[in-house]
Amino acid sequence: MKIKINFFSIIGLLLFSNSFSQQIQLDSLDLQIHQVIKDFEIPGLSIGIVRNDSIIFSKGYGNLEIHNERKVDVNTIFGIGSISKSFTALTLGILVDEGKIDWDDKVKEYLPYFELYAPYVTDNFTIRDLLTHRSGLKDVSGGTLWYHSDYSRVEIIKRLKYLEPASSYREKPAYQNVMYVVASEIVKTVTGTSWDSFLKARVFDKLIMNNSTSLSTEREANMNLAQPHIWNEDYKKVAIIQEKGDNLAPGGFIYSSAIEMSNYMRLMLNNGVFENDTIVSPTIIKEIFKPQFIYADGGVFKNEFSSYGFGWWLTPVNGHKVIEHSGGIDGMSAQLVMIKDMNIGFVILTNASKEPSTFFLRALLLGELLDETVPDNFYSRVKEWRENRIKEKKESSKNLLKTANTKPSLAISEYSGKYTDRMYGDILINKSNEDELEILFSHTKVFRGKLKHWHFDTFKIDWYDIRVPDGFLTFNFNSKREILGFSIDQENLLDVDFGELNILKNKN
Repeated sequence: MKIKINFFSIIGLLLFSNSFSQQIQLDSLDLQIHQVIKDFEIPGLSIGIVRNDSIIFSKGYGNLEIHNERKVDVNTIFGIGSISKSFTALTLGILVDEGKIDWDDKVKEYLPYFELYAPYVTDNFTIRDLLTHRSGLKDVSGGTLWYHSDYSRVEIIKRLKYLEPASSYREKPAYQNVMYVVASEIVKTVTGTSWDSFLKARVFDKLIMNNSTSLSTEREANMNLAQPHIWNEDYKKVAIIQEKGDNLAPGGFIYSSAIEMSNYMRLMLNNGVFENDTIVSPTIIKEIFKPQFIYADGGVFKNEFSSYGFGWWLTPVNGHKVIEHSGGIDGMSAQLVMIKDMNIGFVILTNASKEPSTFFLRALLLGELLDETVPDNFYSRVKEWRENRIKEKKESSKNLLKTANTKPSLAISEYSGKYTDRMYGDILINKSNEDELEILFSHTKVFRGKLKHWHFDTFKIDWYDIRVPDGFLTFNFNSKREILGFSIDQENLLDVDFGELNILKNKN
């Protein structure tokens, strides 16, 4: 759910100016957005800007789907990705406000089945730990558990005990998705209703976010739904079918619109009050926006003092507080930024992923707010970075066609069988014909593909789904030339790290 593009250092420079502008040049912004959509091949985009508890600008651009004439408007719903985390923090904050939980309560008090890599960590892990990425696990650990899988939220939580730590508990932060799934189940335990129902009743309904949803069935029933787009193998934009995502909704699969996210920003900037109705107390908002963990590398702004609150990146700039989060799922990307003391915020939603367009628009808006002109060559640098990235990917694909003239150690049929990773579960290797095998992850339909011999006991994986980049699978042997298991080597996708898997062949 986290987007990593190397423009943060460039964008960060735009934040440091001595005065704030009182005007946003909406006409020039409109022209810039049209240009960005054209140059970056963005099918659709929607934007909302709020100031002083009012929506001052909201507009939709482009189409719901490429080669489709249906237009995006302010009510079109998009995936907001990891911005969903802030909603989960808010639902917990409502319960803290009511005295039903405390931020420092132990997770085990509510979820007895919760277990991590060490008893001490399990017994002392708090709700605050869940929300601040300080579990000790690897960055985005556990992605194979939720990505396109049929595992429920509870099943995901029960498998967390198999994840290996990368650092000591609370030693340093590492961005997580799965811990927000744990947080949502605490809401369910305390309230006796699902997190989704609680979110709708206590947040969406109160904020007139009637089209916003964490449920795939409601999302797909909405006729004003933006379709996700990714690059295909020829690096052309194509629409894809969005995964359900219900199992990770608390960490990354809420869908919303620019107009409704604008209402959400109004609530957060107005200290928990919306249309004279107090949804949550100012004390809770203050705690949500309080730095909980300092990021040594400066976080998204590469600033010495960047930190993380409860579902928000927090960065002080010249005495002002920038509160923000990005979001990315397959075929969708989003940006939400608020400047608390200015009482202003903006949200950008698009139905294309792995593009720097939202980062450029974010820089443009921040430049307006900070009375700082974006450098003349900034846009051309962004375009050049994108073009070079596509070129590198194409060249890399060509190089994959080269291989040595070698043979596998065994007959193709001898590689087939049932393999297991104790965290994920079973993975099947079947013989499909004389020269090829097929791989099937038992709980994830998108992880299915052909295996064609590449070099000795390494096979090239041609995944059937275009969103999964081709990779390599290498079988491992003992001294008796018996297969022990295999490892997967390929580019990570979204927040999935195949390197976490320890896949062994079943002996029976």
